[in-house]
Amino acid sequence: MREYRFKRGFKPTPERLEEMLRKHFGGFEVDGEFYIVRDFGAIEELRLKLENKRLYAESKTRLTDDDTAMKTLKTYNKFLEEFTGYTAKERQKLMKKEAEKG
Repeated sequence: MREYRFKRGFKPTPERLEEMLRKHFGGFEVDGEFYIVRDFGAIEELRLKLENKRLYAESKTRLTDDDTAMKTLKTYNKFLEEFTGYTAKERQKLMKKEAEKG
């Protein structure tokens, strides 16, 4: 499961998460503490949860054509950037720092 931090000023609230999921993926389901996006482009299932001011994400993907894969990745990255405040490059740097620590 991947862990994402939030930039200062970006609130990790269920309301914002729901708004961003509707905006970027068109909809979602709720199963306990998880928000689930199913059958979006190359994503078979995307499970998200908010905990301790962090976003946790786990995904199952399917093999698909390159165009669909790129569109899916772009949508996912836009969603994460708008929700967490960090660009893909910034998230990569944060993950490298975390990996070096632990």
